[in-house]
Amino acid sequence: MVLRAQPHVLVVDDDESAREAATILLGRWGNRVSVAECGEAGLDVVRRDPPDLCLVDLQMPGISGLDVLRAVKGIDADIQCVMVTGFATLRSAIDALQEGAYDFLAKPFSPDELKRAVDRALERRFLALETKSLREEKDRMEANFITMVSHQMRSPLAAVRQLMEVAATEALGPLPADYHDIVSRAARRMDELLQSIGAWLNMSQIEAKGVAERMEKAEVKPFIDLLTKRVEIEAMAAGQYLRVEHPEGGGAATIEADLASLMDALYNIASNAVKYNRVGGEVRIVWRADDYQVDVEISDQGPGIPEVELPYLFDDFFRSRKPELRAKPGTGLGLAIARRVVKAHGGEIAVRTKADEGTTFIISLPR
Repeated sequence: MVLRAQPHVLVVDDDESAREAATILLGRWGNRVSVAECGEAGLDVVRRDPPDLCLVDLQMPGISGLDVLRAVKGIDADIQCVMVTGFATLRSAIDALQEGAYDFLAKPFSPDELKRAVDRALERRFLALETKSLREEKDRMEANFITMVSHQMRSPLAAVRQLMEVAATEALGPLPADYHDIVSRAARRMDELLQSIGAWLNMSQIEAKGVAERMEKAEVKPFIDLLTKRVEIEAMAAGQYLRVEHPEGGGAATIEADLASLMDALYNIASNAVKYNRVGGEVRIVWRADDYQVDVEISDQGPGIPEVELPYLFDDFFRSRKPELRAKPGTGLGLAIARRVVKAHGGEIAVRTKADEGTTFIISLPR
């Protein structure tokens, strides 16, 4: 929580008497006051000793009050500004508010009017600082938690899983028959736990900023071909047919993408299509491109998703209550991760589904 130190208020006004009056009143109300006779001098103060609040005269020689306002917001968007003028018009008030001013005072104003405006603006300033501080603390806690999960939980669990494999394979000697099922079940549960931790870590580390830093230009067709190779082995093992449709003349289509995260996202959706498909069903991957975006459709012929569950489909840890869907293994994080990745690329995911006829996911990516 931000401690509320003595507020610093900067008065930027070319009228000496206005500066003196504001200094007396603001100091009486417990503020530390700086003054500047023009916009240039005021901006020097902002850069050297950032205030919590600026009282800025709208019309001054040199740069105008609006120019000062714009510059202050460029230095620190959380510094609050109250515009002051003796030539108040509705247009000037609207202009000031649109540029980010918190309030607008028309001269002459009473000390009470000034105090109300100052108190409200400073309250907003300190709330903004507290929000920023809490957000930074949250980010630190998340980073520490991710580190803790990654190193202090996943590593020991992986070691335990390896030791269980030694027992399961009877590498050190035969186990009593009654222990085989217990060890196998424990190993499966450990695998599920490690899978969930891995999926959660992946989701926690996806940020739009990080994706943007790894963007590169890539052709869509080779990308879809690589996706197909990853999925077709699973489809063949499940006795399903995988069909891929490339658009005519679309072989040269390109996108800007973080290829690794986008491949993982689309593979997760395609792998789900195999997992939830009917026996002997078909999985289709169809893509098309225009001047603005690339659409990738991934379809199965499975039981479909209940309409009542669609609003929650991309929520963290969501698992369907439909028995034939819930029986399949999973963490409930795959679609949540996929949506985060696609959104980090500036894209969208939509879904169409029909009971007993299958589900289609449509991934739309900007070009």
